[in-house]
Amino acid sequence: MQAVILAAGQGLRLRPLTFDTPKVMLKIGSKPILQRIMENLKQAGITDVLMVVGYKKDDIEGFFGEKYLGIKITYFLQKKQLGTAHAISLVEGFAKGNFLAINADVLIDASVLSGLAQVDEFDPFDAVIVAREAEDPWRYGCLLVDGSEVKDIVEKPSPGQEPSNLVNAGIYRFNEKIFEAIKKTELSKRNEFEIVNSIKIMMKAGSRVTYRKFDGTIIDIGDAVDLKRAQQIVKD
Repeated sequence: MQAVILAAGQGLRLRPLTFDTPKVMLKIGSKPILQRIMENLKQAGITDVLMVVGYKKDDIEGFFGEKYLGIKITYFLQKKQLGTAHAISLVEGFAKGNFLAINADVLIDASVLSGLAQVDEFDPFDAVIVAREAEDPWRYGCLLVDGSEVKDIVEKPSPGQEPSNLVNAGIYRFNEKIFEAIKKTELSKRNEFEIVNSIKIMMKAGSRVTYRKFDGTIIDIGDAVDLKRAQQIVKD
């Protein structure tokens, strides 16, 4: 199976560290974040990566080359930071069948990636969202679920108004229907084309969306506090 890695961001909330280094190449322990993601994809059986790059792309391409750990890498340039949906749209025609989509600043165990890639129970669904339980779900995109199916994603609801404590972890499995939804996705209030809005369009059109709950450690490295936490957890 293929994996799409979104690695184009500038990491504004991690300045000054990202003035000279792309966020995904900041080190957790002895290795850059993106290297750890590639190692986990290798363990999950991924053989083909479509990597969307932008900010300081030469640092990333120079480190990984066209093949890393036996994984073929094809690079796609996102010239302007127009959001996750726009980034994924760049691989249309290259991503075939089911594929994983991963934000390159989220560390997650290889077992979850392996499950997304290899579990047949996901085949009837057009999208799979990795979810985790949160004590403060109002800070995130909360999943409204009915049994195994996701019916809505509520972004940062008011405390007490969240539909569940399951939140979107930013890791997905899609089929090619996502590209048609992206074409119908409008700019958000943040002036970005956001993949969550594309998933909502899929659901409204009748596509089936499910979730995979993960109880292990997921580290979303958005700012210096997250980076420090990750460095405390990962020592090698």
